[in-house]
Amino acid sequence: MGSPLRLLLIATLVLGIIWLSIGRYLTLLLDRAITLRVASVRVESLEYDGGGFWIEKPLSGSYAPELSMTFGSIDNQRFDLCLCSDASNRVVLKSGGRSFTLGPRTNPVDPSGRPEIYLIPEPGDEVSFTVTRSILSWPTPFEINFLSRTPWWKRYVYYRLAWKKRSGAELAMHWRYEQDYFTGSGWTKPAMMWNFQTGLLRVDIHPQASPASGGARP
Repeated sequence: MGSPLRLLLIATLVLGIIWLSIGRYLTLLLDRAITLRVASVRVESLEYDGGGFWIEKPLSGSYAPELSMTFGSIDNQRFDLCLCSDASNRVVLKSGGRSFTLGPRTNPVDPSGRPEIYLIPEPGDEVSFTVTRSILSWPTPFEINFLSRTPWWKRYVYYRLAWKKRSGAELAMHWRYEQDYFTGSGWTKPAMMWNFQTGLLRVDIHPQASPASGGARP
């Protein structure tokens, strides 16, 4: 009985070391296949503050973003994305050589150059903001932070802003934020950590299909 018990203890120790070493990568791998849906709200207005979007209809609880939904990418640089107004005072989002008309701007341009833009969807638009999170968390017992407490566990929280026009054009923006767990206080609010792991992951724009295409997307 002693030998099987020793083998079990050794196997448990080895698995524990592996989990401590590559737990985050295993979490990311599983996240590609499945995440746990947390909440979804309908968006009725947005604010751009120069660095990202504020969701006008905030989510409650620990999954609400503490900061705006940043336009910072996982390389710690600003994502290839810009906002501007067209001749009809509608806000247009441009990224990757494509553009998507969001909706009417509801505040005037600030003469002093402040970047804030307030906007609402156009009639018939379907706009939603969805939150999911990792099913697995990974332990961080050896992580050291001299400026604050060290979390025991971490996991990822994903945000998706989906915008669909009556014309069939679609926009989807995807973020990954990080959430920490502390003994006694529980999970923190998700945040952009500027750690080359979190931020705006991608922006997908599918423009309106032309009649000649038979409705197929490019």
